[in-house]
Amino acid sequence: MFIDMYKHKPILLLFIFLCILLPTREIFAQPEDVKNSEAKSNDKSNHVITNAGLQNSELSLNQLRSIFSLRARKWPDGTPITVFVLRDENQIHREFLLKTLKMLPHQLRRQWDRYIYSGIGQGPVVVESQAEMISKVQSTPGGIGYMEGGVPDAQVHELSIL
Repeated sequence: MFIDMYKHKPILLLFIFLCILLPTREIFAQPEDVKNSEAKSNDKSNHVITNAGLQNSELSLNQLRSIFSLRARKWPDGTPITVFVLRDENQIHREFLLKTLKMLPHQLRRQWDRYIYSGIGQGPVVVESQAEMISKVQSTPGGIGYMEGGVPDAQVHELSIL
């Protein structure tokens, strides 16, 4: 065989390892954010919040994904959905995507970009803080967002995820 005839077998085997095995290891490796979020304790979970005027009290994971990926545009009562999110770099945003939606940030960003650049509509409304998130969701009929920890008071409505 070719390997038997080659007089520098260790170099050839090292080359094969570097060219074949390392890239496959990278493909199947989890991103650092997933590893770090799993290592942290679950003392601060994320909660989905909506405008207090909405009648929904629970959503399935698929419905929630559909809303945050901008595929669902209206609530069952016909009210337009307005999605509020924190910046992509925000740790609360990343944890919400990983733990609640069970999606990686780049997956959701790709769907938003497709939606925006195809001319179908606008992306989600980006807010700077959780306080601004609560304020915007509270003042926008059909608004939906998320926050870390519990809902402070009856300003907004918390949804259960099935």
